[in-house]
Amino acid sequence: MLHDAERYAALDLGSNSFHLLLAEFRDQRMVRLHTDRAMVRLAEGLDDERNLDPEVAERALAAMQRFRPVLEQLPADHVRVVGTNTLRAASNADGFMERAEDLLGVPIEIISGIEEARLIYSGVLAAADGPPRLRCAVDIGGGSTELVRGREVPHELQSLYMGCVAYNRRFFSDGKIDAGKQNNFVRARRAASAELQGLRHFADNAEVVGASGTVKSVARVLNRGEPDDIEREALEVLAQRVAASKTIADLDLPDFDEERRPVFTAGLAILLAVFRELNIERMRVSPYAIREGIVHDLAGRLHGGDRRADTVADMMQRGQIDPDQARRVANSAEDLLLMLRPQYPTDQRRRLHWAAQLHELGLALSHSNSRKLGAYMIEKADLAGFARGEQEHLAHLVRNQRGRIKPPREHYGFHPNPDLLLCLRLACIVHRDHTDHDLDGVELSAEEQHYRLRVSRQWLEQNPAIEDLLDQEVEHWQSRSPGLELEPYN
Repeated sequence: MLHDAERYAALDLGSNSFHLLLAEFRDQRMVRLHTDRAMVRLAEGLDDERNLDPEVAERALAAMQRFRPVLEQLPADHVRVVGTNTLRAASNADGFMERAEDLLGVPIEIISGIEEARLIYSGVLAAADGPPRLRCAVDIGGGSTELVRGREVPHELQSLYMGCVAYNRRFFSDGKIDAGKQNNFVRARRAASAELQGLRHFADNAEVVGASGTVKSVARVLNRGEPDDIEREALEVLAQRVAASKTIADLDLPDFDEERRPVFTAGLAILLAVFRELNIERMRVSPYAIREGIVHDLAGRLHGGDRRADTVADMMQRGQIDPDQARRVANSAEDLLLMLRPQYPTDQRRRLHWAAQLHELGLALSHSNSRKLGAYMIEKADLAGFARGEQEHLAHLVRNQRGRIKPPREHYGFHPNPDLLLCLRLACIVHRDHTDHDLDGVELSAEEQHYRLRVSRQWLEQNPAIEDLLDQEVEHWQSRSPGLELEPYN
């Protein structure tokens, strides 16, 4: 149950613009208190090798500076900052991300295109009225376009590598629309149509809803400044008018947002392709999008509706994981973590719990390669609710649940926690025989340079197969810092 007047903040670091939302729940209804937008056009800064241009990076950091006062007013678990297509694609973003995180004072989560689509749909549904019905949501961003088909939950999600900033750079870099021998608007529309092949069913028998900047800017041009419905016939007329213009600078349209001039033509070409390929006659315009979806997701995490827990449960079922063994290992791993450090952060405890639940994920496919397969499935799958860094952490834990510990390549968003790894490995040892064992007689503590595992001799006598495994575990940690020391006691 949501408490009255709970405040949350969502910051979307999009490929075209950055959007901040501060919202409050009153009697379980979301009220937007403050919004802010910075047109950064981050996608313009990616070169052919996917390196982020330093000048564009500085422009982005300068834009973030004004968001911090809003974010620092709230508890950390009431704030979520997400990076989308451009930050997913950038190959040299680590330094930029670290500076941005220091500036904002909160972590930045890089999310997949499918997770972006899910959050968009959550926002669209939050603004929807009337009884549940089949819907198709469309969001044309700066670097990608998301399509979702569903009812109260999404049934199908797609993230396509086409967006208004990326297409502007690809087709309109010189500012020309009708270049004589070729029409760049037609080229952009055809390219978008090719990306949409095979997706016509998304809009079949569904109410089509558009969200975010491109859709809203086109709607305002067509509807005298109001973000009302977009009709196919009116859109076709507008497209013909734009396609006939010589340059983007020549565009003279009613209720035109000058700030969006550089990307309007590219966004319109993509939107026209969406209408044609999905056979859409009318598109409603949602006042909500990904920011509102993030806020609802945050509230759910704090009040018993964490989508990540549902995702793990679904993965357990599809992976034919033994629920009793998952429970044993998860409970013991958490007990060991609380011995180690009693006041551990909730997000880390959850991560350990989910890794323990999924530690046998690859077993149904291969016994000898189960850890590698399980880790690969976790890292590469589209896991609803999870950021990319969270998936890497889970995969690291599952891959290293036993045997030699392979040092990972750390980078922004991925700094493995040895505490979690040790507790998972010890829990797997305790329940290696797939039976219940209590931890009475086991003590785990941390000192400066090593972990200390004290085990009573009586407990070892009751569990004779475990002692040798614990000796091997000490060997695995010998070359690491912190190391592990085993101390039997009477």
